[in-house]
Amino acid sequence: MQIKSVTIAAALLLTSILLSGCGEPAGPKLPGKYAEVARCLTQKGVIMYGAYWCPHCLSQKKLIGDDFQFIKYQECDDAGTDGNHKLCIEKGVTSYPTWIFPGQGSLAGEQQMGVLAKLANCEDKLPQEDKDKLKKAEEEAAKAAAAKPADATATPTATTTAPGATTPTTEVAPPATK
Repeated sequence: MQIKSVTIAAALLLTSILLSGCGEPAGPKLPGKYAEVARCLTQKGVIMYGAYWCPHCLSQKKLIGDDFQFIKYQECDDAGTDGNHKLCIEKGVTSYPTWIFPGQGSLAGEQQMGVLAKLANCEDKLPQEDKDKLKKAEEEAAKAAAAKPADATATPTATTTAPGATTPTTEVAPPATK
């Protein structure tokens, strides 16, 4: 009987030891390939505005992966963690995600890291594969611009699309009345 009790106790101890290593580790994740770019964006004051329920915000976060922990993010839905809808309206956020670059304005929609890095002057922090993608996108944009005939009647606009920029966004809905 005593041997059986010791065997059961040992089995329970072994099971608890094995199970204690399961699951997600607590605390911040280890830096990944975009950690340096994400930190640089934050150091330059770049902020992503979004909402917890926004599918394009989720796609943007997925693109950045665990390194999103280094991005300054403002939740715009009052129902979300640290949500501040009023602040987002004051900042001119009309769709999610919106990236605001101090002194340069904003860029709405899902963005490639190369585009964000270029606008924030953080290109040197990009992984080589992203530097290559950005260079290719810039070359293609230059070719397209050179092939397009100049239109003397065209009026310049205040907004431009950076090479490689994408624009899927979620329109902001007014907050629900209580």
